[in-house]
Amino acid sequence: MKAAVYAIKFFEALADTGIRGRITAKFFSGLLKLIKPRAKRIDDNLRLVYPESSEQWRMNLRNKVYDGISWTLTEALALQRDKSQALKWVKKVHGLENVTRVFESKKGAVFLTAHFGNWELLGSWTAQYLQSHNREFYVLFQDMHDKDLSDYVKLTRERAGMTMINKDISVMKLAHLLKSGAFVAALNDVSGTGKMTVPFMGHQATNMPGPAVMAMLAGVPVIPACCYRIKPFEHEAEFFEPVIIPDNNNHEQRLRLAVDACNKSLERFIKSRPELWFWLHNRWRS
Repeated sequence: MKAAVYAIKFFEALADTGIRGRITAKFFSGLLKLIKPRAKRIDDNLRLVYPESSEQWRMNLRNKVYDGISWTLTEALALQRDKSQALKWVKKVHGLENVTRVFESKKGAVFLTAHFGNWELLGSWTAQYLQSHNREFYVLFQDMHDKDLSDYVKLTRERAGMTMINKDISVMKLAHLLKSGAFVAALNDVSGTGKMTVPFMGHQATNMPGPAVMAMLAGVPVIPACCYRIKPFEHEAEFFEPVIIPDNNNHEQRLRLAVDACNKSLERFIKSRPELWFWLHNRWRS
């Protein structure tokens, strides 16, 4: 889909923090509200999680989701001009002590996040912050079906300061990186391909146990993190207390409990600002 990449590159040249950025976001928002991508899936997901909600409430929230996606894309494109802008756009950081506490050890940590707020900005800010403390930072990436688009997304993230690493990499290699002091981030709010089924937002869903597996093998904490949009080009980041992985002699049961704890940590900030989450995913495939 080279045409899509060319179109995004056009808007990359247009997007900035001023009037051109606002025009870009307005265009994206208007286009999304016109074509309504995955509108039925958004409505079905909202009806599942919020069964008492009205049709009007779901429509209003869907439009807010489209607005959020528009600004996330605009900000991500504008960030390509100068990645250091991420350090300015994140006005406040809550819970940073949960990260600096890890510096006391020689190991790293797993960052657990979601397609929430501007997750691209969060990755760029975190990468630059950790680099200033001489720590390596990797972001797990799954190749898309469209190779051209997949390569372009990788490129934009690398320009923003992130080092991409394919999800197909051996979990043992990831554990080795973590043990050596690196930090690894995972967007873990999409449906998994395995058979690990635990609740998410109150309903059974398949899950990707990777972050929990990595943390258990490396003996490092899982730190949930997110980025809240306050207004365009102004955000607050939050790093939460590490997920508690219960002690259990039964490995399978311990892993299931760990994945469940990871899900609950994501639910907390998603439910606090549902308009900032990417409701377009087919999260509950069954």
